[in-house]
Amino acid sequence: MAGYVALEVASYRSAYPSGVSPLQFAIFEDNPAVRMMNGVPRALDTAGGFTVWDGGWMMQIIVAVWAVLTTSRLLRGEEDLDRTDLVLATPVRATAATAVVVALLVAESTLVGAAAAVTMGLTGQAWAGSLLFGVGLAAVGATFTAGTAVVSQLVEVRRRVAGLSAAALGAAYLLRMVGNSADSRTWVRWSTPLGWIDQLQPFGADDALALIPMIAVPTALGILAIRLRAVRDTGGALLAPESAGRSHLHLLSSPVAFAWRSNQATLLAWAVGLAAIAAIMGALVSTMIDWIAEDEGYQQILASVGLEAALTLEGFVAVIAFVFALAVAIHVIFRIGAAQAEEATSRLEAILARRVSRLRWLGGHLLLTGIGAAILTIVVGAAMWAGALAAGSDRLNLADALSASLNTLPVVALVAGLTVGIYGVAPRLTVPIPLAVVVGGFILYLLGPALKWPDWALNLSPFTHLAMVPQQPWASTAALVMCGIGVALAAVGSIAFRRRDLGAG
Repeated sequence: MAGYVALEVASYRSAYPSGVSPLQFAIFEDNPAVRMMNGVPRALDTAGGFTVWDGGWMMQIIVAVWAVLTTSRLLRGEEDLDRTDLVLATPVRATAATAVVVALLVAESTLVGAAAAVTMGLTGQAWAGSLLFGVGLAAVGATFTAGTAVVSQLVEVRRRVAGLSAAALGAAYLLRMVGNSADSRTWVRWSTPLGWIDQLQPFGADDALALIPMIAVPTALGILAIRLRAVRDTGGALLAPESAGRSHLHLLSSPVAFAWRSNQATLLAWAVGLAAIAAIMGALVSTMIDWIAEDEGYQQILASVGLEAALTLEGFVAVIAFVFALAVAIHVIFRIGAAQAEEATSRLEAILARRVSRLRWLGGHLLLTGIGAAILTIVVGAAMWAGALAAGSDRLNLADALSASLNTLPVVALVAGLTVGIYGVAPRLTVPIPLAVVVGGFILYLLGPALKWPDWALNLSPFTHLAMVPQQPWASTAALVMCGIGVALAAVGSIAFRRRDLGAG
């Protein structure tokens, strides 16, 4: 968060060293798509106000996703693995253990908010606005931490907890979009944690009234989670399904079918979320291209990071596709991570006890991962085109949108191969290492040119080797090389998985 804030402020100062006029961003004030995505433009004549508007929504989502995943892992995930029993075997009450986890993650959320606020202040922005923005980020993390803690008491299995909490995050984002879509609906922003920063208006009105729900809501949810923990058994849930209910035996004919059954809801959630964001981005394409054509400062920002191609509609669509490729790659990592979770929780042993080979099981998961990635990629391309069409623009055709999105699949294939390779050699690192590689590669692709790094360093990022389709021809050689490396890494991981002990590494 600190690095993101510093980058936003530095980019703003580089593009607008003498400040901006009110007319430079006037095009966004009444654009519903811009308002729904970024929020209502305010205080854009300051680097702090621009940072909150341009990157604040993304930073909130990152903090919220982190809170959901970490809280579900430390609460329900620990119970799924029976490690909570070991803690409670000591003189520690279940409510105290839950309270410690919630308090720790709230403190970490506060640390994240403080890092953003201090960075903003040290770069010369008003301390009042900087602190309000930091408090807003901390409140988002605290609210989704406490909310996920409540869900952890209600349902069994970490996957369900994370799924329901992610659905709540999606609903919160949709409410923010509604609240920002028109001045008459601003009251809706009070109903969502992602709308409280919009109510605070850092570097604008600095309205501290929104601090009330930021403190009250996570506190109430945290207390509720602790109280609910006191009235349920360890390993159980308050809304556990009745065991006498009739079993549903569909999609249990093979390991591949079972893997599809277990993860189809997650894939649907990713598809819906990415489609919604891609549609909004598609609706913004024409507006953004027209604005960039008139704003020399923003042209300088794009040139400084090596994205001159984004000055045209086709190039801008290609850059958007790269961003969604990062999201699809992250989905692939977590999808293979779900396979590793089957081994970690000993469910894989029950499958391999039958006439199922290890390679057949792992190959089935890899097949479903590829199918899911292809589905998400097509959904993104189609949604971008649909969004542009809904906005009344015919400048983006379906073929260009799909080609831009499908162009990124070699990067996804490379990441999938790396993840399988890590899983075979060091299963506990299945998610962390590939996640660090793909995120680091994307950051390197964006910042490397601006920092004047040498070509050999830039070439370490797989995104560097992608062509800007549809503006440029497809880079077939680079695509085949990345796919080949991905296949080789997957083969190495499969062989290692076949030879090692289950639960090793």
